[in-house]
Amino acid sequence: MAALAKRGRWVAVYFSWRPNLPDEADNHLIELALAGQAAAIVTHNVRDLAGGELRLGSLRVISPAQCLEIWP
Repeated sequence: MAALAKRGRWVAVYFSWRPNLPDEADNHLIELALAGQAAAIVTHNVRDLAGGELRLGSLRVISPAQCLEIWP
């Protein structure tokens, strides 16, 4: 986790993508990922995050196991 935290950076969110996900509490994750130009969101909650109304281009929602397969 320390190595991952070193690569992180703060980003400001200037645009709201709400409502998008069935669970309002998850919407901020989409907004942060898009603002930070993330390639993926890594979560154990793949089903809920991938089930949004909007198709968000190349932003992927993957599990931790998938993350380790892609980026060892």
